[in-house]
Formats: sequence, C-alpha cells, structure tokens
Amino acid sequence: MTGIETTIVTALTNNFIGQTIKSGWEGINKNDFLNKDVGQLIREGKYLFLREYTQRYWDRHGMIKVLKMSKPMDLESIYVNVKCLGNLVRDYYDENLENKYRESKQRRFNFRDDGKKDGLLLANQEQYLMVLGDPGIGKSTFLRKVGLEALKGNKDSYQHSLTPVLLELKNFKENEINIQALIEEEFKICGFPNVEKNISNKLEKGELLILLDGLDEVPTANVNNVIEKIKDFVDRHHKNRFILSCRTAARTHLRQFTDIEIVEFDDQQIQSFIEHWFSSELDRKNETAKNCWELLQKKEYKSAKELAHTPLLLTFLCLVYDENQSFPTNRSRLYQDALRILLEKWSAEKRLPNRGLVYENLSIEQEEILLSEIAYQNFVADKLFLEKREVVKQIKDHLKQNLNAPQHLDGEKVLKTIEIEQGILVERARDVYSFSHLTLQEYLTAQYIYDNDLIEEAVKNYVTETRWQEVFLLVAGLMRGKADKLLLAMEKEAHNYLKTPLGQKLVPILQWADEMTKDSVDSPIKPVGRRAIASIAIAVIIAIAIANVYGITHCIAIAYAYAPDITYLITEMSYTPKLIYEFVRLVNLFAQDRIISKVNFSQLIADLEAFKQIIPDDKATTKERQEFFDQLFKMWNTAFNLTPELLNLSNYEIDDIDNHYFYINSLILCCQKVAVNISPTVWQEIEERMLRVP
Repeated sequence: MTGIETTIVTALTNNFIGQTIKSGWEGINKNDFLNKDVGQLIREGKYLFLREYTQRYWDRHGMIKVLKMSKPMDLESIYVNVKCLGNLVRDYYDENLENKYRESKQRRFNFRDDGKKDGLLLANQEQYLMVLGDPGIGKSTFLRKVGLEALKGNKDSYQHSLTPVLLELKNFKENEINIQALIEEEFKICGFPNVEKNISNKLEKGELLILLDGLDEVPTANVNNVIEKIKDFVDRHHKNRFILSCRTAARTHLRQFTDIEIVEFDDQQIQSFIEHWFSSELDRKNETAKNCWELLQKKEYKSAKELAHTPLLLTFLCLVYDENQSFPTNRSRLYQDALRILLEKWSAEKRLPNRGLVYENLSIEQEEILLSEIAYQNFVADKLFLEKREVVKQIKDHLKQNLNAPQHLDGEKVLKTIEIEQGILVERARDVYSFSHLTLQEYLTAQYIYDNDLIEEAVKNYVTETRWQEVFLLVAGLMRGKADKLLLAMEKEAHNYLKTPLGQKLVPILQWADEMTKDSVDSPIKPVGRRAIASIAIAVIIAIAIANVYGITHCIAIAYAYAPDITYLITEMSYTPKLIYEFVRLVNLFAQDRIISKVNFSQLIADLEAFKQIIPDDKATTKERQEFFDQLFKMWNTAFNLTPELLNLSNYEIDDIDNHYFYINSLILCCQKVAVNISPTVWQEIEERMLRVP
C-alpha cells in the first residue's frame, strides 16, 4: 500500500472509530480511547477489527482496476462528481425525438441537459434512493464513493453519520437470502465482537447506510425473490438509509425509493476526468491531460469524443492514450475494441453469473452481425431512433434467416436482453430505441458494408452525403485486404459527376488547371496539389467576387493536404483594398514553389506593386472602390489567362461543384490516410488522375 493510501485508510479509521464510539458497540470500552490515542491502541493489538473494517472497505471499494489497467488506481484520485436526472425521459412517449436530435446539432443522443443535479446532493436528500443508469455510466463507482464519504465523516460531502455497508447483489444466488446475516458477515470477517446483537441495535436505531449494488446483476431466476427480500428488509429497518443501483433497462419500481438516473458526462466532466487520470508529476510536466483533451477536440476525433461521454469508455480512451500518447489514426480498431467492451468484456470483468444466451445459438459474434444489420438498415433509411416493433421485427427476421429460428422466437426478449446486458441498444423514450452511441451505429454500419461486400453500392448511393463520411472512413480502416476497391469506386463517382450539366461547366476549369501546371516538373508540390491550388486561383476570384469564400471548402481541403501555407493564405483573403497585398504575397509563393509554369510572375509582381499606389482611401466612393477591384481582377485574370467563360459560375453552382466533385476527392484523400492497406501503384495512379478530366 502506498503512503497516500496508508494516510487515507488511517483517516478513515480514525473517523470510523469516532462514529463507532459515539453510537456505541458492545465489546468496545469507550474509556480505552480516553486514555490512549487510536494509533497506540492499534499498535498494542487492541481493536484491530476497527482498522480492518476500513482497510477492507478501502481495498474492495476504494480502488479501481478495470479493462487493461496495469495496476489499480484509488477512487479518490480519479472520481468526478456525477450528475443525475430525477424524471426518466424513457418513461414517456415522444414521437419527435428524431427532429429534436437533429435540431440539437450534437452527436450525442442524450442531448437533454436541463434539470441535472449533483449525485451526492441527492444522496444526502433522499433516504431511499434508486440509482439508475446505462452500462458503464458509473453506478457502482457512485455507490462506493458515497460509502467512502460516509466513512470520512465529511459533513460538507455526506451529511449523515452512518456506517456504510456495501453488498454486491450479483452474489445473491440462493433462494434463501438473509440480508441482515450478510451485513453481519461484513463485520464478523473483520473480528468485531457481539456482531448479531450490535447490528440489530444499529438497524433498529437507523445507524447504517446500506448500499445494494447491481440489482440487474442478480441471476435471472432469483430476481423476483431478491426484490421481495429487499422490500421486506427496508420495511422492517426503515430508519436506515438505502441506496440501490440498477441498470435503467432492468429497473423495477420499489415503493419507498426515489428513482434518479445518472446521465452521461458533459464536456466539463470529461476534461476533469482526464485531468484526474493524468495527474502524476511526469504527466503534469508533459501536459498529458491538456494534450489528450485537445486531441479529442479535433474534428477527426469527434466520434471518439462521443464515446468519452460514457465513463467506462472514457477510461478505455485514457488507457489507449496513456499507452501511445495519441489515438490511432485508424479509428475502426478503436471502435471495435469499444464495442467489444460493451458486448462481453465488461460483464466478464464484473464476474457476472452466466444467465444464459437469449437464444441458444446466438454467440457474441452472431450478435455483432445482428447489430450490424440493424445499424445498416436504419442508417440507410436515415433513422437514428427506431420504433420498438420495427427493431423486434428486424431481430426476428435476422434470426430466422441466419439461424433457422422457429416462427415463435421472442424478438422482444432478445432486444430487452441486449439492452440490459450490454446497453448497446437503449430505450430513449417509451418504445423508441437508438444505439447507445452514434459512433457505434456508424462502426456497425461500416462493418456490415465490408462483411457483405456492399462497398460499390454504398459509394454509388451515399458518397456525397456528409452523414456517411465517418462510415466510409471506418470502411477504409476495416479493409485489411487493401482499400483499393473503395478508393476506385469513389474516383468513379467523381468522374461521373463531370458528365452532369454542372460537371460540364467544371471540365474547362480542370483542363485549364492541368494545362497551367503540367510543365512545373521541378515544383516541390505534387501535380494534384498544384492542380488544386490552380483551381483555387480561379475559384477564389469568383468566391471573393460573390462573397462566398467558404463555398469552396472541399477544394481548399485538397489543396491544404499538399500545400498548407499557400492554402492558408488563400483562405484568409478578404474583399478589402488590402487584398492587393495578399495577392502580392500569394504570387510570390506561386513563383517560389513553381506551381504554375505559364505566368510571367516577375511582371505580375511589378504590376501589383505599382497598383498599390492607387489603393482607394477611406474617402473613396463605393463606385471608386468597385472600379479599383475591377481593375485588380482584370490584371489577375489576364496574367493567369482566365477567360470570362471560366469565371461564369454562380453561388449555387460553386456550392454544388464543391459539395460533389471536390468533396469526393477530399474524401478519397481522407480514406487513403486512415486505410490500413493500399496498393502503392493504385494510389499513385489515382493521384495522377485526381482533378483531371478522364
């Protein structure tokens, strides 16, 4: 035990002894503690059971070791206060969830933040508390925290001077259950004297905080029996305080208990958890917590951050980051591991009794296939919230087709078991379900596409829909046998766009960009990068002229991948008289990197420098300013041989071209970046053809 742990246990022991002496325990002589301090009595071998109780509580409930943690961490060092809701939204009908989610513009399905209260505050307020929540949300950790606060006797945190006793309900396997005997055993094993009499006295006076963890973990055959035993025990010992935990999907209504539900972490809680996790001297020196948090803020890790709202999966992400000081570029493996944690590892680590599979032939692998089919079918239908009857039908249809299941198979029981055991499907409102995380639905959709060889079909139908972007990136990461097929299918769709009416207006621009850059063989920038920058040279003139620089976002993304400095300068251009200075800087960079070969840059720079002399001042009229810009653009267009036909694009046309042709090509670059395996020859050929007319 570390020095810090010894200090904590000593403090817990001192307070526990104070509580015990004050309330009284037959067999403990109060006078002994008047003449000698606790430490001296312990060293003399007296009342060791008092320290043993706090030591045992700390060892069992004050330390956490989950998933792949190499060593346990003390709960106090990483605990973040949980937030709870008093009324459960899933108890009510809500036919408008889909619209509410889309209006929230978040990736989280649990986007309700109103009415949240601190968990410890509610534990102080309510004598009988039912703590609900989805798997991995922190129910067990919360009960352990409340117990520790009671042992501490810190009135600022837990205000009731009670002795905590925590019982894990998964151990309630026998038909004959004696809760009082189990409480007594917690003290007997530590060597307390006269346990039966003293516990009876404490129960009668209401001096115990009884923590019953995991009602959902009781063996199925014994659930009703356990519930009745708990009801009876609470009725008989109603002066004590009780906190009971249960997964929301498996909850039962106990008359005396107030139901609260632990909600997902918000951003502040996530950041706080990361700071607690990476709090060692070395981590503080290297700013590990800050770097981890900032990485989760990046666009490419928005799906990973969504997982972080669940404490268990946030723990997983911290372990991954701790090992590599980064998150993997190929996020499909990350999400696969997260899915497996929910499917099997968490139940295995909690040593839950085997309650049998919902259907004798439904293995974890087959369940994953079932979930991937549900995910895909509903993602294709653009449905994130699913009616219960539809999900049940999909389950029954899948099992009949894949396992030769009988007609009477109980699909509703399968759904309920998946919800209770793993929490991958969650009831969001009465009879309305969704996946626990959009990230998992996207991953399972990608898995289905890959497993069923639907790559070309998916690309053809959905490649330009931005909600499918993460799915295609995950498909690229899943394709162990080369992602060539995916990239070539995307390239085909980009080429097909050029055959459309708007694509035909883009063709001469691409031909111009190719012609202007093809002879710049000594440029440090690849040909596709030069073509992208040349395309921007046209697009930026149009965009600035119609005040729509952001209409060429995806074209800019391609250019940025090959020439970030030049691209950044272009994106910062603004429609002011100072634009000429930005043009001068841009032309200098064009000349320096030899991007375009058919422009007399020396002459253009000289002309621009001379043009600075006639920049309109603050007193210039609107007409004078417009004449200045007209002359500037004419000079630029002449130098780059830009004809009126090339520049004849409307705001709508620019948006459409960028959101189709350039978006697809940008997505190709992103998929190439995350793919595990790509043929070098195929990729070289794709790059050579990119932004060129086939």
